[in-house]
Amino acid sequence: MINLLQGCDSTIYKVVANHLQSRRRGPHMKLTKNEKNTLKLLLDNSRISNSDIASKLSISSQAVGKIRRKLESTVIESYTVNLNYSKLEIQTFAIVTAKLTKEGLDKGELEVEQSMLKNPHVIQVYRIPKGSSTHIIMYGFKDVNELDNFFHSAKMKQELHNYIENQELHTFSYNSLIKNNPAQLFHKAIDRFGIKSSEIKFNELENFKRKLK
Repeated sequence: MINLLQGCDSTIYKVVANHLQSRRRGPHMKLTKNEKNTLKLLLDNSRISNSDIASKLSISSQAVGKIRRKLESTVIESYTVNLNYSKLEIQTFAIVTAKLTKEGLDKGELEVEQSMLKNPHVIQVYRIPKGSSTHIIMYGFKDVNELDNFFHSAKMKQELHNYIENQELHTFSYNSLIKNNPAQLFHKAIDRFGIKSSEIKFNELENFKRKLK
């Protein structure tokens, strides 16, 4: 959930989002071995050139270009830039479990969520379908003073806090981050993708040819 300083290339966040959505829509998509390996290389470095991928996989640059176009039309949504929060002096974070108040329910969940999304301190918002809480929200601030002013200002109470009530608030500094690297998980997910039936048939044919020799 926490996306403070990504431990692998930014592409992975778009990859996993599409992957999870595809699981909801239906069966896993099929990828060839070269498609999987290309995706892994892009996962680790989205700026890698087609020629470098071709060299690593012993295939042509044209083949890599075709593979990338397929991946970009399926699992890769975009290439983004990752910024270092600490170097931008964003040092304090808060994760909050919250629920809509009566005023929030009267106003409407979607409208309250739109207000949250427009706030520059809100980094991530998750809707919880069941339980006593309705949302998990992650905030970012320059320091504790800015955090305190945010949660206690009359302006924010009018704009947001009247509609959503904080239940639990956990604050931590940027230096508290121990691990934020989902690369291993995404590599595992890529390995679970099925192999194209055409590739299976080709491999079976090659094995049969070897047996005849």
